[in-house]
Amino acid sequence: MERVMFDVQTLMEIRKKADEISYRCMSGDRPSDLYNINLALDQVSRALAMFAEMEIHRMQNTHIACDGQSYIKGRLRIAYRSILPQEEESNTA
Repeated sequence: MERVMFDVQTLMEIRKKADEISYRCMSGDRPSDLYNINLALDQVSRALAMFAEMEIHRMQNTHIACDGQSYIKGRLRIAYRSILPQEEESNTA
């Protein structure tokens, strides 16, 4: 029997956050600060790597020693905040 790594609600939240990050990066009002764009890219890459790592462990039926779901949500949260326009960032803190 396969282990379930994520619940449906969390997957929907991750997908929504990833879509929002993509939209902000590709919209006309994307952040002009190269550091923040690079930070967002780094965080999304780390989240993707963790997802791949979790899938590898699932396919090999081995245990992963960390909470990948929380890690991925945290990385996406940091990425999202790094690309928020300054006025929105102060409202969501």
